[in-house]
Amino acid sequence: MNISFRQLEYFVAVAEWLSFRDAADACFVTQPGLSAQLKDLERLLGVQLFERSQRTVLLTPAGETLLPLARGILTASDEFVDLARSLIQPLTGTLRLGVIPTVAPYLLPKTLPTLRQRYPQLQVRLHEDLTPRLLELLSHGKLDLLLVALEADLGNVSTLALTTDPFVLAVPTRHRLAKRKRVTEGDIAGEQVLLLDDGH
Repeated sequence: MNISFRQLEYFVAVAEWLSFRDAADACFVTQPGLSAQLKDLERLLGVQLFERSQRTVLLTPAGETLLPLARGILTASDEFVDLARSLIQPLTGTLRLGVIPTVAPYLLPKTLPTLRQRYPQLQVRLHEDLTPRLLELLSHGKLDLLLVALEADLGNVSTLALTTDPFVLAVPTRHRLAKRKRVTEGDIAGEQVLLLDDGH
């Protein structure tokens, strides 16, 4: 049985887009070519991966079962190539970095030029989003590394603290806390405080 990475790539693309046309565009192939490859894949596997109609494309139960493994194989293939390149020279290849919007504009303009100068063979691909979405992309192998706040519920991922970003309380000069050097949560209990919305 000779299943190709291209067939798996097309399978994952159609599963994500739920459209043969959109998946073909995303893979830079013709729709008939993509459809033919998927029919060959279904024939080789002996199962139907998609339910097709004129208006909708849905995964079959077999397709839903096989999809995570197909994604894993493609991710492992990318990691295999990146690892081989890194053995020749460290920090080469592509690094897909997810970063939260409240950090990106402050940290990245200072660090990316230095990174590019020191590691010219490293291609950093940035994806800015909120933490829950970044974690989802990380879990699906779409991102390699995240730059987020550790206060968030990050689940079962390895973390490394890079820096601390303390909260600072701004009050009018005549406020009862104005002369305090440190303030606790208890000190501001009952006060009207302006904060960023959840997610920032």
